[in-house]
Amino acid sequence: MKRLLRNIFSIIVFVVTAFTVYEIIKLGVLPSKYLFIILGAEALLFVLGLVFYNLRHVVFIILGILLYLISVVGNATGYYYLSKTNRYIEKSFVKETYTIETKYYVVTSANNVVSKMDEVDKEASIEYYKYSRSIDKALEKLGVYTYVPTDNAYDSMSNILSNNGYFLISSANYDYLFDSTNLLDINNFKILHEFTIYEKLEVNDKTPDVYNVYINGLDFTGIMRDYNLIATVNTKTRKVVLTSIPRDYYIDVPAYNMKDTLMCLGSLDVEVSKEALEKLFGINIDYTINLNTSSLVDIVDTLGGIDFCSDIEFTTTHVLTQDTYDDSVGQKLHVIKGCKTYNGLETLAIARERMALPGRDRYRQKNCRQILISIAKKLASITTLTNYNEVLLALDGLYTTDMNDRTIKNLIKAVIENPNFNIEEQSVDGTDSVGVGHLGTAQSWIMTPDMSTVEAASSKIKEVLNQK
Repeated sequence: MKRLLRNIFSIIVFVVTAFTVYEIIKLGVLPSKYLFIILGAEALLFVLGLVFYNLRHVVFIILGILLYLISVVGNATGYYYLSKTNRYIEKSFVKETYTIETKYYVVTSANNVVSKMDEVDKEASIEYYKYSRSIDKALEKLGVYTYVPTDNAYDSMSNILSNNGYFLISSANYDYLFDSTNLLDINNFKILHEFTIYEKLEVNDKTPDVYNVYINGLDFTGIMRDYNLIATVNTKTRKVVLTSIPRDYYIDVPAYNMKDTLMCLGSLDVEVSKEALEKLFGINIDYTINLNTSSLVDIVDTLGGIDFCSDIEFTTTHVLTQDTYDDSVGQKLHVIKGCKTYNGLETLAIARERMALPGRDRYRQKNCRQILISIAKKLASITTLTNYNEVLLALDGLYTTDMNDRTIKNLIKAVIENPNFNIEEQSVDGTDSVGVGHLGTAQSWIMTPDMSTVEAASSKIKEVLNQK
């Protein structure tokens, strides 16, 4: 009976160890030297426990039991965290394709007697905003009408008020006109028909050692792209350069043969902004990470706050709130000169602030870089293990990306092997002025690029990419 119990106990220890080893190998982030050390330690612990446990002397048996218990507890704990991490990576990064959904509206005047799409004459002309995502697929799905392209959504919306015509526009562009430009009254329009276009895009499945990542953040409306940064990573030389671009940067948009600010391009697909930045800097951008600003509060609070160091003392013009631009009610944040730990709402207020800062958005981009770095450092600390499930849930809502799992694992492996990455920060600059923005609909604040700063930033990016 004792022999049977010993065998059962040994099998349990072996199974728990085997499952943990499987998850370690599956995770694939450990450099070879560390992987061999861990596998060797696992084997040694099991063999010693097995030998001592099966000796007759009571002292050795107790020692064997202790080694087995250490192995079971350690491996069970390791398995818990490893399996959680592997499932998270599989859900977040392992994709061959990803789907972009674009909702479309057919809009007309509120005074038009036509109330649904079936009542629209097949001979009718329908204007369409040619800058909308997947527009060709949308025209095909809508059916056989006479289609008239336009590059000015505001003019087309104004036209249908006077002639009871029809206009095809994506919901993002439609909402943008009312939420951001204040040029039109939504009560003067009605939506006759709405449908969704699904477009599959292939994920970049390469695993490069050097690459560019476009990190962008939309505001809580999901319309204005307030934060723009290109992270250039070289895992071989362990160098990273973070290049910030102001949201009002007025640049060529090659996808639509127009100029606009990065902020206003937020209502279009992120690929449009990515292509515009590729042209600006003369580089290829391999991946994108799209940050959800409203989830910033959750991740910072889940991490127990983050450290932020300010060069200056200032009071935010925004109140401590989220999901609204109404700053008439609520408390504003006083940021001290020096370092302090801030919670989620406080961090969001700092990330949003530009009016109270010298250089406005230029300084905000610097603050946002520091916030991202502080979050990354806190995530990498051992303290995240205390509420690991909550951290993963908060991360799940913080971003979307087209990065594949192998690239992420390769980066983590490089950091584990040598965490002393050299991180350099830079920004491009320009001249504040006024130009036609908001998707070609209105005058807006813009920043005309100072090409000398663009060329300097581009040179630094290429230098990091080309280093061996």
